[in-house]
Amino acid sequence: MNAIENTWIKVIRQLNNNELPDQYLLDQLTIEEKELIEALQTDKMMAQATALVNKLDENIAWNKLQPNLGSKKVKLMPNLLRYAAAILLPILILAGGVFYYLKNNEPVVLNLAKLEPTNHNRATLVLSDGRSVELSGVNQKLAEVAGTSITNKDKTLLSYKQNGVNDGAQVFNKLIIPRGAEYKLALADGTTVMINSASVLRFPVNINAANSRDVYLEKGEAYFQVAKNPSKPFIVHANGMDVKVLGTTFNVNTYTKTIRTTLVEGKVEAKSANNQSIILAPNQQAVFNAQTNALSKADVDVLPYVAWANGKIVFEEATLDEVMAQLSLWYDYDVDFQAEKIKKIHFSGEIERYSDIKVILNIIEQTGGVRFSIKNRRIYVDQR
Repeated sequence: MNAIENTWIKVIRQLNNNELPDQYLLDQLTIEEKELIEALQTDKMMAQATALVNKLDENIAWNKLQPNLGSKKVKLMPNLLRYAAAILLPILILAGGVFYYLKNNEPVVLNLAKLEPTNHNRATLVLSDGRSVELSGVNQKLAEVAGTSITNKDKTLLSYKQNGVNDGAQVFNKLIIPRGAEYKLALADGTTVMINSASVLRFPVNINAANSRDVYLEKGEAYFQVAKNPSKPFIVHANGMDVKVLGTTFNVNTYTKTIRTTLVEGKVEAKSANNQSIILAPNQQAVFNAQTNALSKADVDVLPYVAWANGKIVFEEATLDEVMAQLSLWYDYDVDFQAEKIKKIHFSGEIERYSDIKVILNIIEQTGGVRFSIKNRRIYVDQR
């Protein structure tokens, strides 16, 4: 495109950045281009238009839109027809195509939207030899490794049971949980782990073969109920923070750069990579800032931090941004806020985690002064 043909795109980008468009650019716009920009502003589609024009190539857009362009342009911009016969400029073709694309890909309001169900029972097991196994079978016997049998039970529990002698070096497996799912793991020592959405846990098959029971939360969140064994401490390595226990119940969250260990019962030691160390008692939380390497301790109400493991989501003065981040993980939907200020709206309450997401969004709409619409697997959040 030449400089003149780029004018309307420059104006759209300035408006999307909340800038006042340059007057000399506005003076160069044709009537049709002004109508297009005004329509995009009215329909609050400036951000989508900017994203689209960044990706569109003029020739590709023309080839895709040419067969049906006439009827589309009549519907969207009637005044364009009398100009089209005289000046079929590529810029107008692309402008009409952009507007049509956006109008026909608008989100559907929540009460009319068809929501795809989320299958929460999904996980992938990576065995020590590198093979990947989708955990989709009922009572699926997977392997016998290092004196330990591995079984997938009811598509919800991956179970390790020691059958033989724990000789030799530890052998590690990895459990990968996608977004929108969770899985329960029973280790061979009797420890159980609930692993949250978008998480990765690496752990030893023959967990009692070494002097310590070491597992690695490489990503995400997990809730541990550790079997007692004073002679073999249980250590969770979580992106710069190590949590050492003998037998206890606690939660580790690594979703953000602030890593949190929340203690429900027992006693744990949290240690950072630079050897800072703190001891936690029940209802306390260790907070490790991965950017500053600072480790601190705080008294907390543990319920909001561990409720997910019992099928609930609890919010206490949480921002809508935080609420939607959790729902995005659990139901596998992306979230698009139409205005930054909406993210700061606060919510408190308890939600059944296994409810249909439409039910949850309806509750939030009724109590929070917000409106949801959905397109494919993306939720759009706007203010009422």
